[in-house]
Amino acid sequence: MITKVGMIILLEHDVDAAVEFYKKLGLKQIFHIKDSWAEFAVGDVKIGLCPTRQEPHDRITGLVLEVDDVRAFYEKYKDEIQFKAEPVEKVHGLMASMQDPGGNIIDLYQPTPQKVQDLVKEVVKKDEQAAKAKAPEEAKKGCDPADCCKKSDNADA
Repeated sequence: MITKVGMIILLEHDVDAAVEFYKKLGLKQIFHIKDSWAEFAVGDVKIGLCPTRQEPHDRITGLVLEVDDVRAFYEKYKDEIQFKAEPVEKVHGLMASMQDPGGNIIDLYQPTPQKVQDLVKEVVKKDEQAAKAKAPEEAKKGCDPADCCKKSDNADA
């Protein structure tokens, strides 16, 4: 049984440059073996930096780091870190993508729970309206007395 994510490994062509990058982000460094391996921690999850000989390119990792304020983070680091674009607002939150020295794309995420709750309410309202619109059509069809008035097989006579 899988109980948690223990580690995410990112391939880096320059582990030492990647160490500096993740230190700059404020991640807690666990250890670093020069040119060989490094680990950082974000809560209970470890991020391992593994050397590779592959040429760096845009490797979308699926790694999402949650931050309190995406726009403030972007403004603070936009001159030091390579961002793919300015932050964008999505239905579920604000997002920005940055690239580490190894070419790994890391997403930053700021959830907007109120917007999600509003969206859910809107969907529920539309579903209720659709059900109400359908109800008169069902009422016109009527009910088959044989189906509506059946007694259960276990009912006392």
